[in-house]
Amino acid sequence: MIEQVLVMLTYYKRVTLIRFDLHQPTNTATSKRITQFNRRFKQKLIARYGVNKVGFCWCREQEKAKAQHYHFVVMLDGRTVQASWGIGLLVNEVWQQMGGTYWLPKRHYNLVRGELNELSKAIYRVSYLAKGRGKGYRPAQSKDYGTSRLKPNVTNYPHFK
Repeated sequence: MIEQVLVMLTYYKRVTLIRFDLHQPTNTATSKRITQFNRRFKQKLIARYGVNKVGFCWCREQEKAKAQHYHFVVMLDGRTVQASWGIGLLVNEVWQQMGGTYWLPKRHYNLVRGELNELSKAIYRVSYLAKGRGKGYRPAQSKDYGTSRLKPNVTNYPHFK
């Protein structure tokens, strides 16, 4: 998860991170719903904002509820996406069409410009997804975590070579 934040900073001087939760009405045995959401959401992001790179990470959790929920962080070009409300509308549109509800935590938005203080806050924010509580209550064919698999842009940042 942290690697994907750092990779996004090799493409953009500013990266916007937005965290939200996705709740669904019934339990599922696989990760197909989150994969489907991610595909549809990414298509909407590209259509609305024209972004080239979309970084993300998600985790599946289930504790006392009958159905699992997902914590999701999307990472976007901070010059193109400077506010979270438009992203929230897209999340709501896509996830509601899939029969779920979403929630934004109080501090759901981070803008990272590569400065250590901002970077540490963003990493702390993303690290919440890695907590152990609520993980592991799933069938074997399902996953607890998922991330984008973006590679660093080594042409613009020689220190990554």
